[in-house]
Amino acid sequence: MLGIVFDLDGTLIDSTPDLLAAINAVLPRHNLPPSDRQENFSLAGNGLSSMFALTLERRVPSWGREKKEQLEAEMLSLYRAEPATYSVSFPGILSLLEAIHDQGIPIGIISNKHVVMTQRILDVHFPSITFFRVYGIDSGFEPKPDASSLLDFKASLGFSEELIYVGDTEIDYETARGVADRIYLATWGYRGSDALLAQGIDGSLLVRDTAQLACALDIRIS
Repeated sequence: MLGIVFDLDGTLIDSTPDLLAAINAVLPRHNLPPSDRQENFSLAGNGLSSMFALTLERRVPSWGREKKEQLEAEMLSLYRAEPATYSVSFPGILSLLEAIHDQGIPIGIISNKHVVMTQRILDVHFPSITFFRVYGIDSGFEPKPDASSLLDFKASLGFSEELIYVGDTEIDYETARGVADRIYLATWGYRGSDALLAQGIDGSLLVRDTAQLACALDIRIS
């Protein structure tokens, strides 16, 4: 049996608009300059808390942990209330997932968000898809780039079966390397081809659009 695991943010959906809405609702309250899409992209990959911590570190490195945690709590409260208001799935992703699903291939999701939030986002953007496994930061496994959740997915398939991982950052690559049989990294995501190649990642792993990814996966989209 073949199984395919996807990263969520930057691979299936562009969550930047919702993230920025929450972040930029908080920063001005504390007289801090707003963030923007470019900064958001550059800090993505290790989860929202890490992204926001780095955003604050760039602005107020002298602030203590308690103050930064206060702002993080404000931001997380806003984002958890509205995690899928402005976000969009990338072009062709819904059709690709539907084609994979229709072929009976198990689909997994590994996100550094909480499971409930991840599932809410999936329900909004991909209501027709039943995901085989959805992993989040509170699933009982270490977050990416630790490969524990990916190993659990592989075990649920049977270790002898082929596992494919699709992400968009060097963190996804580190997560899947040595575990997945094949890895593909989407250049439409948060890094882009130049940044991924600069990390020493083999260019043959990069896919420029969902049509190329479907071809690599041998999935026919009707």
